[in-house]
Amino acid sequence: MSSKFSKAIKRISANKAISELAICGENEAKNTRFSGFSGSFEGQPIDANSPYFLASATKLFVTAIILQLVESKELALNSPIVEFFPAGHLDKLHVIYGTDYTSRITIENLLAHTSGLADYFEQKQVDGRTFTQGIIKGEDKSFTFEDIIELVKTTMKPRFVPGASDKAFYSDTNYQLLGAIIQNVTGVSFAQAVKARICDPLGLKNTWVFEAGGPQVERTIIPLRNGDRQLNIPLAMTGTAADGAIVSTAADGLVFIKAFFAGTLFPEKYIDRITARWRRIFFPLQYGTGIMLFRLPPIMTLFQKQPDIIGHSGISGAFLFAEPENQIYISGTANQLASRSLPFNVMLRAIAAMR
Repeated sequence: MSSKFSKAIKRISANKAISELAICGENEAKNTRFSGFSGSFEGQPIDANSPYFLASATKLFVTAIILQLVESKELALNSPIVEFFPAGHLDKLHVIYGTDYTSRITIENLLAHTSGLADYFEQKQVDGRTFTQGIIKGEDKSFTFEDIIELVKTTMKPRFVPGASDKAFYSDTNYQLLGAIIQNVTGVSFAQAVKARICDPLGLKNTWVFEAGGPQVERTIIPLRNGDRQLNIPLAMTGTAADGAIVSTAADGLVFIKAFFAGTLFPEKYIDRITARWRRIFFPLQYGTGIMLFRLPPIMTLFQKQPDIIGHSGISGAFLFAEPENQIYISGTANQLASRSLPFNVMLRAIAAMR
């Protein structure tokens, strides 16, 4: 590890908001690997193989599996999603001014957050509360895919007509649907699909879809942290499934993000397809088709061009990104829900030290 990177990790670790930190990175152009860790859990220091929740970085795994199914012609990006459910099952999921647009939603709309569907996770329900508020308070409850579908149908309003020009709205409901589609097409659970299609081929020994009472229940995971508070919400995390339930490590994440861009999991030609168009979701993030772009505006970089950073982050503080221009890959977590900007600040400092 370079002295520059070591100094960066020391500065990052000094941030009082960070209790646990894990970073693994690689500058492939310079054939150099980097790692940095701080904190401990249950008496063990955090290291490259310490498991943590990826949260929404899980969505990259979903994207990889969907592209595999596209390549095998088991579905297409323009396939209407209603084709993968029993007739009428999704009726009235997306209604605007009395018109049901559900049948117009495609696989690509879900991946790109252009469906306009309400977001079960952060959007306000009829009582003014959000699902996220309960999570952050540590409220644990079980829920199913069917519960989410019913919630969205009966208590939430969609934002726009599917595929409306230049519009995107980040909705975890989209990835709940994609998880169900993966299950319906492959005939196995989302957890089994991730294992068979990603973990086993890549040799990821410390990556799995979290399930309360599941086969990995005895494994120790760094707990989610909101400020100084540890959250114990196994039932809620199980319910998030394809939109946020994967557990991984900094080491496994690095293997995954490299494979994602290298054409190992699906043909490399699809990278151009999923990054061809970016839409704003929330500053300074934009979304492609199943993948996120972090790009600061020129005024924040003193009008100096900065390389694009592409991948995905999670509300847990996790990040899986690549800087393709410089062949840099990074995986890790700051393990903190209280600050949405924290993982990006950590990632930017680490990447700058890896260049």
